[in-house]
Amino acid sequence: MEEPEGRGTNGKAEGRPEGQDGHERTNGSPAGPASDAGFTEEETLKKNRPVAGEEIGEEIENRDDLPRRLEVKDRHIRELYDELAAVRLAVDEARAKVEARELRVRDLEEERERLKERLRELEEEERKRRRWREGQDRRVARLEREIERREENIRNLEDLLEEKENERFALDREAQDLTARKDAALGDALRRVEGLERDLEEREEMVAGLTATIEGMRAEMDLEYEMRRRVAGPANRLRAGIDLFNDSEQLQEVASISKSLGQPEVHVDLEKEGAEPPVILTFTWGDVTWRAYAANPGLAVEEPRVYQTGAGEDLSGVHREPSNARIGAGGRVILGL
Repeated sequence: MEEPEGRGTNGKAEGRPEGQDGHERTNGSPAGPASDAGFTEEETLKKNRPVAGEEIGEEIENRDDLPRRLEVKDRHIRELYDELAAVRLAVDEARAKVEARELRVRDLEEERERLKERLRELEEEERKRRRWREGQDRRVARLEREIERREENIRNLEDLLEEKENERFALDREAQDLTARKDAALGDALRRVEGLERDLEEREEMVAGLTATIEGMRAEMDLEYEMRRRVAGPANRLRAGIDLFNDSEQLQEVASISKSLGQPEVHVDLEKEGAEPPVILTFTWGDVTWRAYAANPGLAVEEPRVYQTGAGEDLSGVHREPSNARIGAGGRVILGL
């Protein structure tokens, strides 16, 4: 179809009036002449109607021109319909564009709301992370204070170990080991704690050793008490002195003399002076020779606990006591005849 005359390239009729909002008129009415603006078609026909005298002449004159005018009118009407269709198409396109823009605006608004929600979530997450970091900082500060407190406790324990250094030689060596461990682990509080735990175990072992020592000392004290009880009476003290003599080297000397001179007479008695007097053993071999020995069974007596008190070859000046002991089998002295 050929493009109607007077239409521009944008599908709108040139010189076509538009409404106040910039849209083309769509009522399908052709624009009248400028002088007929504001009049209806009937008023325009009445205005342009000729007077009675002229009407007959013009009717004859225009009768031949009527088909041409009708053709022009039809063409003009077709152009107006084409323009109306183009205007409607443009209006539909404009409406579609507006709807598309509105849809795009809604999408953008929804996207903006989603972005706002995401932004709020990110801000909330950032606040949570900030609170978490603040909590971590507080925990780190507490741990640092705890480490400082433990280091202070460790220093106090080290001072205590140094004070105990003069009391026990074993603790001195442990203190030196602890000092070496401290120098090797100066920057590591955990290793210090482990060292203290090891030190505590060693102390427990030392306490166990001291407990065993105390138990041994108690056993020795019990034995000493038993020995004291055994030598408390004169008869028990005599027997304890004889047992002490039988375990000494002096018994070998008596046995050596007895091989040459025979069995001696034996007299056993307590010395007359002292709270815990020694036992005096006197050996006499006929009228030939004699030997006297002292055996002190007291536990507090220093060595030698068995020693010779007298000897001689002349018995004229010796007061001889009757025998109350003898040399038994194996060369040991036995109390009683």
